[in-house]
Amino acid sequence: MYQQAWKRMLEAEHSVIVSHVHPDGDTLGSALALYDALVRAGKKVTLYNVSKELPACYDFLPGFSKIKHELPKAFDLVISCDCATFERLKIPHGEYEIVNIDHHVTNRYFGKINVVIDHFSSAGMVVYELLKANAVTLTPACAICLYTAIADDTGFFLYGDMDELTFAIVSQLVKCGANPKEIASKVKRREPLSKIRLYGYMLNHFDLHENGTVATIIFDKATLEATGAKRHDTKNIVNMLRSIAHVTIAIMILEEKEGGYKVSLRSKDLNVAKIALEYQGGGHKTAAGFEVSGYDPKILRDEIVEKIKRIQRV
Repeated sequence: MYQQAWKRMLEAEHSVIVSHVHPDGDTLGSALALYDALVRAGKKVTLYNVSKELPACYDFLPGFSKIKHELPKAFDLVISCDCATFERLKIPHGEYEIVNIDHHVTNRYFGKINVVIDHFSSAGMVVYELLKANAVTLTPACAICLYTAIADDTGFFLYGDMDELTFAIVSQLVKCGANPKEIASKVKRREPLSKIRLYGYMLNHFDLHENGTVATIIFDKATLEATGAKRHDTKNIVNMLRSIAHVTIAIMILEEKEGGYKVSLRSKDLNVAKIALEYQGGGHKTAAGFEVSGYDPKILRDEIVEKIKRIQRV
């Protein structure tokens, strides 16, 4: 599988590596690591992300400035990084093949070639194993990108399906040039003031349900405007609610600028991916999400809480 995917990448005349809409460290780090490897192999490659505002905390990643927000006119291969569905790519259908690289248990296997390892903690781990299987040398740039991908998707080794392999891989990445302290400082210690204000709003406005075991927060457009926060400032903010001692599930409902709502589900053990799938979303057992429209946010919140109660009874 790894060899088949790499062979197809080397055969392509022009590849576009696509990270998902509203990107995180895993999708960006995985894409940039592959970009480094393919450029060194002499291939014509374009990095693409539909989101024109990328999170600044990842601007240290080698190749970050090369990410474009317009697709090239002609290309024959799309390499999808960390996307469970085609829709997350936010690109039109076309005359191209797709190599689908992912780790989500809810992946829809939309590629011509699917390299989906759903017990891995991150897409970064999948990319590492793909490069290793094809004897591709890991440069310091590649190591930095992959370490960031793995660290970011595990909450810097706080959650996810981590095992001995996870730490064996990050150990190799450190040997190849990734500096854990520098990467953690870049990603975790450069929060914009607007995000801190958003934390303040959340701590004063979240609600508890089911005897304090479920925490919810709703962010409307007015709240983001009042705090000066951007959409990407809401990334992982709901994890603070999950960290409350008796809370087992945290829910964030975010009103989108263009309409509709993004819902983020986090749990300590319950499989929230089941709930996300009911709304055509996806994710992992303890971290999932979806997007909907046509709902009142409070009615949506109450509906999700009822679904949680149903799953807890099973």
